[in-house]
Amino acid sequence: MKKVVLALGLAALLAGPALAQEMDFTAVDADGDGQVTMEEAAGAGWDWTEEQFKAADADGNGVLSQEEFEAVASAE
Repeated sequence: MKKVVLALGLAALLAGPALAQEMDFTAVDADGDGQVTMEEAAGAGWDWTEEQFKAADADGNGVLSQEEFEAVASAE
């Protein structure tokens, strides 16, 4: 049992940096235009539905600004 707990703990430590990068706006904004599309978010591993993405898009322009993205990413 101790080995299982140790293995899970190690896996969580190793996954930490990868998860942190996925939350970084610049890493998700693949084309560097200052906006995140639903396709870019999906490519970075975010599994938002279209409805969730639209709810995060406060100004309704079809993309997430850095502020919109960070607001929803910090709530995840």
